[in-house]
Amino acid sequence: MIPILCAAACAAPRMAARTDLAPPPTEVAPVIPVETSTAVPVTYKKEPARSRPSTGERIARRAGELVGRDSVSDIAPGYQDDCSGFVRLVYASEGIDLSRLPARSSIVQAMYIRARENGALRDGSPRPGDLVFFRNTYDRNRDGRRNDGLTHVGIVESVDDEGTVTFVHRGGSGIVRAHLNLDSPRTFRDGDETLNDVLRRKSRLSRAYLAGELFAGYASPDGLGRAAVAQARRPPRRAR
Repeated sequence: MIPILCAAACAAPRMAARTDLAPPPTEVAPVIPVETSTAVPVTYKKEPARSRPSTGERIARRAGELVGRDSVSDIAPGYQDDCSGFVRLVYASEGIDLSRLPARSSIVQAMYIRARENGALRDGSPRPGDLVFFRNTYDRNRDGRRNDGLTHVGIVESVDDEGTVTFVHRGGSGIVRAHLNLDSPRTFRDGDETLNDVLRRKSRLSRAYLAGELFAGYASPDGLGRAAVAQARRPPRRAR
């Protein structure tokens, strides 16, 4: 009987394996899609190269810087304290020598003649830095008549859209700005805008005259500069 029991005992059903003791399955992290963006190349706008101011622009700027000064000779001793001395001083800052001029009745007239002989007189609208000439701005020969020729010179500072020229000159009260409009030469003001300043004051024998009425011409600094260089290269004349 015992052997049968043993056999029965050995043949008894096995217990099921415990699954809770098995290691957990490996967890795989979900794949998260990554957004990709196409990089846009950065472009840098190239600033245009700034051109160097022209000779005329530099002359005009220098003239404007001297507005408000009382005297030319106080700025630079040795320069005559009048309109021609002011022009010579400003032009000299750009290496243009207007001192060696042909002998004439006045320095202003000599400047004009040099400009004319060297093709520096400008037709049409002026540019900053140009010389502006006037005639009969005062009674030089004191005869009460307008027969005094070229008597005044200034430097063009700017020209506005209406054609009004702002120029700088040595006036009776120092270095000042004044205006000139050749489209309306006999008009002093148009509303709040000055078109022509008075350049010849009223006297016992004469009425006042405006800049537009006394205008004589323009001359470019480039032409005058070439003339000055040519003059400097000429050998001095021998005394006879």
